[in-house]
Amino acid sequence: MVSETLVTGLVGLTFGLLFFRQIRVYPLTRAVTAATGAVVVVALGAISPERALASIDTETILLLFGMLAHVEALSRSGFYPWAATLLVRRTGTVRRLVIGTLWVAAGLSALALNDAVVLLMTPVLIQAVEETDTTPTGPLIAVILGANIGSLATPLGNPQNAYILSQSGLSTVAFVATLAPVAFLSLLVTSGLLAVRYDGTAVRSTVSLPDLDRQWALSSSGFLLATFVLLAVFPATNAGIVAASMGVLHLAWLQLFRKVPGNAILSEMDWGILVLFVGLFVLVGSLEGTALVDHLRTVEDGIGFAAVIFLLSNVVSNVPAVVLLSTTVTDPQSWYVLAAVSTLAGNATPVASAATLIVLDQASRRGIDISVVQLVRVGFPIAVVTTAVATGLLLL
Repeated sequence: MVSETLVTGLVGLTFGLLFFRQIRVYPLTRAVTAATGAVVVVALGAISPERALASIDTETILLLFGMLAHVEALSRSGFYPWAATLLVRRTGTVRRLVIGTLWVAAGLSALALNDAVVLLMTPVLIQAVEETDTTPTGPLIAVILGANIGSLATPLGNPQNAYILSQSGLSTVAFVATLAPVAFLSLLVTSGLLAVRYDGTAVRSTVSLPDLDRQWALSSSGFLLATFVLLAVFPATNAGIVAASMGVLHLAWLQLFRKVPGNAILSEMDWGILVLFVGLFVLVGSLEGTALVDHLRTVEDGIGFAAVIFLLSNVVSNVPAVVLLSTTVTDPQSWYVLAAVSTLAGNATPVASAATLIVLDQASRRGIDISVVQLVRVGFPIAVVTTAVATGLLLL
C-alpha cells in the first residue's frame, strides 16, 4: 500500500505544476499535467481504477461540454470581434475603456464559461486597441478582473461554479439569486478602484467594425438563454444532461440551418478543460482518508473557512482548491462562500485563476508583456476588498 505522505506529496506536486506553461525547454499544459498525475496515483495503487472512475463527476463534465459548445458556436457568428471593436470605438477615454471592458467581460462571463470567453475576447481586444493611440495593458487587466468577477453571478460562469452546482444540491435560481448581487456589488467596487487608477485621457480609434452575422448571434444567444431557463425551471433534472443536450441541439441547428458541420465546432472547443477536471477528480479522490483532508474538515465555517479558500486558491489555483475543499462542505452557506471566495481570489495573483493565465498567455504571444508586479498591484487589493465584501454579505 502506497504511503499517505507519498500520495499527498504527488498530488501537491501535480497541483504545483499546474502553474507552469514551461520548465526549461519542456512545455507543460494544465490538462496533461492533471491527467498524468491521475495516471500515476492509480498506477501506484493510491486509488483503485473503480474508485477513480467513481470519483469523476459526470454531471460536471457534461455541464462544461454543453457550455463550451455554446461559446464556440457563438464565436463563429463574429460576435466577439464585433463586441470588442464596438467597445473600443464607443468609450472615448482610457478610464471608460478600462471600466467598459470590465463590464463587457463580466457580462459575457456570466453567460458562459469565463475561460472560453477570455480565450476568444483577448486577441480581438488586442487587435482593436492596437488601432488606437493607447496601450492594451489596462483593458487586458480589466478583462481578467471582469471575467473572474462576472463569472461568479451564475453557476455556468466558470468551471468551479459548474462543479459546485452539480455537487451542492443548490438550484440555479437560488445560486443566481444569492451570488449575482454579490458579483454586481463587486463590479461596482472594482469600477470605483479602477476609476481612481486610470485617467480620462482621450482614446482615438481608427478601427472599423467587423462583420457580424446577427441572425446567427441571436440564435446562439437564444440557446444560451434557453439553457439557463431550463436549468431554472427543472432544478431536479441533472444539470449536465440539460446543458449537454442543449449544446448538441445547438450544433444540430448549425448543421441544419447554417450548413456548418458539427465537427467544425467540436474541433475548436477547448477539450483540455474536460481533461483537466477528470484528472483533478481522480487526484482529489486519491486524497480521501488522508490527514490533509481530515485537517481541512476541522476548519470552522465562516471567516476562517473563507481565509482558507482564499489562501488555497492562490497556492493551487481556484479550480483544484474548490474540488479539494468541496469534500469538507456541509451546508448551503458554505457552498456560496466557497464559490464566491474562490472566484474573487482569482484576481489576486496570476496563478489563482485559469482565466488569468489564459489572458497573460494570449497577450505574450502577441508581444504584450503584462508583468506579475503590474497584475498584482491592481488585482491583489481588488481581490482582497471584493472577497471581504462578499464574505460579509454571505455570512450576514
